[in-house]
Amino acid sequence: MITVNLQLGKDRRTLHPATPEDLEKLREYAPNQILKAKLTGHRKPRSVIQNRWIHALFRLVADNSDDPDWSTPEKVKRIVKMKIGYYDARFVVKDSVYFELRSFAFDELGPDEANRVFNECKRVCAEKLGVPEEALEANAKELPF
Repeated sequence: MITVNLQLGKDRRTLHPATPEDLEKLREYAPNQILKAKLTGHRKPRSVIQNRWIHALFRLVADNSDDPDWSTPEKVKRIVKMKIGYYDARFVVKDSVYFELRSFAFDELGPDEANRVFNECKRVCAEKLGVPEEALEANAKELPF
């Protein structure tokens, strides 16, 4: 068994030796040979600014909506999570629907998923206010955190 450092390719489908020494270690294997590997690594950190931005976005929507169901940032976040399907379970009890919503917490949501989810949130919020997504994002980024 050998230990080598590998770098994930930009396509996220390939692994490349990280150093010339790692490449040398891999030369003992035949081209296209299937290797069994145990991978470890560090996940890239989420952006604190991005996290603050999404909450500023919810605050902006709450401040500019006449709908009482969208009147606070917490209500906006809850409704948006339901609209984008960001929940683990949905229950119906006595004709009422309850959702077990997922968290936007740093340890619950990786950076790539955060980008995807926050873009969906932006789309729903822009649609609610009837404004372009880019304008809503620009206005939210101007708000103090």
